[in-house]
Amino acid sequence: MRHSRIGLVLAAVGPLVLASGIASEATAQDHGNPDSFWRASAYLWWANIDGINYIDDVAITVGDSESLHASFAGDLRVGKGRFRGIARFSTTTLKNQGTVEGPGIPDGAQVNYDFSWTTAELLGAWQVGRFESSHAFLLHGGLRYVHQGQELLDGPVPGETTESWVEPVVGAEYFVEMGGPFWVSVDGDLGGVLFGSEIAWRVGTELGVKVSGPVHLTLAYDYLQTEYGTEDSDYRWDEGVSQGWFFGL
Repeated sequence: MRHSRIGLVLAAVGPLVLASGIASEATAQDHGNPDSFWRASAYLWWANIDGINYIDDVAITVGDSESLHASFAGDLRVGKGRFRGIARFSTTTLKNQGTVEGPGIPDGAQVNYDFSWTTAELLGAWQVGRFESSHAFLLHGGLRYVHQGQELLDGPVPGETTESWVEPVVGAEYFVEMGGPFWVSVDGDLGGVLFGSEIAWRVGTELGVKVSGPVHLTLAYDYLQTEYGTEDSDYRWDEGVSQGWFFGL
């Protein structure tokens, strides 16, 4: 599972590197500006995962509400005029012990697991309204790729399962300068429904401070909830939540 996860991360990073090269002659600017710009962000993510994994007739409770696990994320934006192209990814792994339920399994049985969750998104965004240096409102849409892996290390049902899907995403973002070096953005989106997951929705906010030139430091919080299940798959992800703090540069 780890080799597959590494490959997925590299696949997500590839478009970011390519877009960086394409945008090498653009200027590093933020929202609300009609000129060409680019923004590349790398994040250290203290992720928290909660959910129930259904594999055939077995249900495994996945989650850790007491400790956060360091993971990684990235975001690249390239734009000109009102158009923005956005590529972003996040990946995390949770190793813990959870309750397992199923036919023939004693009540309260526990299993040690290694659960991974990787997402990669390609979005197009359009700025609505007048260009302003202090604020901007954008609508965006595109596709999100999701890969989940569950490795049961011991217990009554050891084994390994992976599931991947692609789903549509639509959302909006608002960006505002707070005065001085500070800025804030708030965004949210809705995914799935048509294909991919049954439904997925996320909200996030980010506080940034301009350090020098194009260099910014950011603190963000992101919440993503996903319900996934298909008729032709034995895998189901129920009440699934990924959330946590992002520290970015």
